[in-house]
Amino acid sequence: MTVLGASFATAGVSQSTRKTTDPPVASRGKMCTDLFLAIGKRDTAEVKSLLEKGADPNSRNGLEFTPLYIAAASYQMDVMQELLKAGAKPDAESNYGTPLTFASMTGNVYGARILFGHNVKIDPIRSDGMTPLMMASHAGAPELVTELVKRKADVNIKDDGGSTALSLAARSGHTEVGKILLGAGAKVNFGDMEGETPLMNAAMTGHPEFVKMLLAKGANPNAKDAKGRTALMLAVSYGDYPEVVRTLLGGGANAKMKDPKGRTAAMLASAKGFSESAAVLGVTSPKVATVTPRAAISRSLKLVQSSMLEFNRGTACISCHQEGLGRMALGEAKARGYGLDQEVQKAQMGRIHGMLMGMKPLHEGALKSPEVMKQIPLFEINEVVTTDTWLLCGMADMNEKGVPGAAEMASVLAVQQQPDGCYSFSLPRAPMQSSPFTFTALTIKALKAYAPKSDDTAKRIAMAKDWLLKAEPKNSEDRAGRLLGLKWAGADEADINAAKEAILKDQKEDGGWNQLPGLHTDAYATGQALYALHAAGGVPTSDAAYQKGVSYLLRTQDDDGSWFVAKRAIPANNYFDAGFPHGESQYASFNGTCWAMMALLETLPRK
Repeated sequence: MTVLGASFATAGVSQSTRKTTDPPVASRGKMCTDLFLAIGKRDTAEVKSLLEKGADPNSRNGLEFTPLYIAAASYQMDVMQELLKAGAKPDAESNYGTPLTFASMTGNVYGARILFGHNVKIDPIRSDGMTPLMMASHAGAPELVTELVKRKADVNIKDDGGSTALSLAARSGHTEVGKILLGAGAKVNFGDMEGETPLMNAAMTGHPEFVKMLLAKGANPNAKDAKGRTALMLAVSYGDYPEVVRTLLGGGANAKMKDPKGRTAAMLASAKGFSESAAVLGVTSPKVATVTPRAAISRSLKLVQSSMLEFNRGTACISCHQEGLGRMALGEAKARGYGLDQEVQKAQMGRIHGMLMGMKPLHEGALKSPEVMKQIPLFEINEVVTTDTWLLCGMADMNEKGVPGAAEMASVLAVQQQPDGCYSFSLPRAPMQSSPFTFTALTIKALKAYAPKSDDTAKRIAMAKDWLLKAEPKNSEDRAGRLLGLKWAGADEADINAAKEAILKDQKEDGGWNQLPGLHTDAYATGQALYALHAAGGVPTSDAAYQKGVSYLLRTQDDDGSWFVAKRAIPANNYFDAGFPHGESQYASFNGTCWAMMALLETLPRK
């Protein structure tokens, strides 16, 4: 999610001229802020009361969302009915789509049916080319996909990245959705801007049933992407997926084909250490490519900084990834003697420090007045915690001290604490914005770095620590966030050790970690787990488990310095190319690359 630069854009900018990379505009509409906040709190009674008092059901927040957008995305059907009864426009458009777009991005078939009852457009195309059908396919919502197809949604529209509904479903392995789309006439051999077909999308993310289904419908197993790679080559480049390899070979894939560097699929599988896939291809003793952590870091550091600069040039907004996690990774590199691109540093510091100064009066006013505090969530969807934590933690790891406005932002962040002690978010956008453990940990770090030293700050950190101890983590991100947060909060050694052991037990046979149960291992979860184990858990980087994880990262890095991580986030923001590899999965891959780089940096001494 992006946040405002130093000032608001002009209010009322027309939808035809405003770009999604522009800063938010000033929200507008009678009682707009109160209405959005009530929806954010899921308070139907308050929404109804505000509407009865004259609140504008067609208000627009900083991103030009209407209240109906948020209600549709968050499964608040009662709120949707109240808004529509009060005159909300069921087809209200913005560059981000319509209410149906938002219902579809979270797979809300019930909300979509309410909108169908108001005769909404079935194929509204937002500014990045995505349609509700694409959103529902990405979300893995077969019931909603069926409803949209029944209403003649176009199954072959391409978004700006060249993806279709079928390729989006293939990437996540949503086989039931794929069956519906194919039955409605989806083209199996369409390629996106990277030249990747749905078959390639399914193969490289390890979904054999989807691969089998596409081959049966005539997918070309030997088509090449823009980099000269086939589905078989992609499958053995991004995971040990022997069943995918068998299925492709059975469907006519030519194992003798070579990429532009003269490598066959067998050679690629061998170099990556994917032994089961290599065995299917006849390799009994894989020869894993060797690279040192320092060399891997150098490749990634150059690529990450290049993308950060491209992002800065292309948008006026400040992000959680490039300016948050990205700067945390750069800070770790700087602490170990790596030189940083000064053009990147100048651009980012100018934007971030300018934004802090621009927001300082608003933050100061908010700390004194509840009415002013309402203005802080710039999108009115309660994203204060997600934006402020990443921004402040990036500054902290870059060792930026005494920055005007930082203390005020941290003070506003502090009071966003939930009654149970955690810090959370409104709209989940996996994986970076999906865990209250992560944001509770990041808030602790941010408060310790920038909040005034006071009894209130200490009390809030203690409450956050208690929440981390009591709450039950459900996945790898939760466990890593808990360990980091406990360390930053000064928890007892016994509690830190227990959190550390939970992460160690979750390591997979290949040396990596997976984001969620049932998903394949990847660099995002692996890098995050390793970083937490050493930085917070005190696990030596020479430890066998740590070294096994390092080996996983070194052999799975791409030649360009990136690690591929498949996109899972709901596409609330429009796609914007920041020059990082892997197309529409570039932001997930950027984040995964940053965590992987941080894990490898832990193996090097600080200067």
